[in-house]
Amino acid sequence: MRTRPAALVATLALAGLLAACGNGDEGLPLPDEEASELDTVITDTDDEDTVAIVNDRAITRADLFTYAGMDEDPGLATQGEGVLDEVISLELLRQEALKRGLGDDPEIQRILKMVETNLLASMLMERIAEELEISEEDVEAEYERQVEYLRGTEYRARHILVEDEDSARELLAQLDDGADFAELAEEHSIDPGSAARGGDLGWFTPDGMVPEFAAATEALEPGETTDAPVQSQFGWHLIRLDDTREVEVPPLDEVRAEIIEILESRAIQEKLEALRAEATIEIPNRPEN
Repeated sequence: MRTRPAALVATLALAGLLAACGNGDEGLPLPDEEASELDTVITDTDDEDTVAIVNDRAITRADLFTYAGMDEDPGLATQGEGVLDEVISLELLRQEALKRGLGDDPEIQRILKMVETNLLASMLMERIAEELEISEEDVEAEYERQVEYLRGTEYRARHILVEDEDSARELLAQLDDGADFAELAEEHSIDPGSAARGGDLGWFTPDGMVPEFAAATEALEPGETTDAPVQSQFGWHLIRLDDTREVEVPPLDEVRAEIIEILESRAIQEKLEALRAEATIEIPNRPEN
């Protein structure tokens, strides 16, 4: 199969349908000659009201709800007839695919195996998150850990970036003679992102800049310009510090959902690390990047 992405998308839709409509003995089975591993995917549900039968294959109300829930269109669940028609169409295509032996195609089997793996892994991660008991103390403690990374000083600076030291020193001499920093930046800076703004870099934290630039900026007071060009991997900089401010930390209530997600992700990661520690993993032929 050369069109793997399209095939994968189609298989995902089909796998979602099969996961909903293969409900064991309560659904009418396909004839023996059409049976395949694809029909072993089942879902437990209390709602088994049959809404359609396609070539002796039952489609239940639960199938419709499952299919609608998997679709990205939030309005699909309210469009009963349209959903039913789509599920019937998918079932007809599924049955035709089995008649043609596509269920035995090795590549399709590999894709379905990966779909199953991804689905089970995702459901397990959801289950771990649901079972996690998070107290208010846990949330507050994690919030404090996170804001520690945020606390600090932000800087607003301008720079003029040129390719060589001599050019930088010539511009520095013009600044010493009273030239306007922004005008020189617009005319001479080779940084396309800031030159048009007079060299303005906006607000940033030191860890967002290369070390040489960050150190030079932190050594300045607002209104000062570096007294010598600063070299970095990008070239030679003249830096003027415009202002500083303390980073504004959001209150807990504004980031509570994000804090809970961090705790849930950590629990999932810890579970995964435990599984890796317990597992026997062999990689005889590691794929090359």
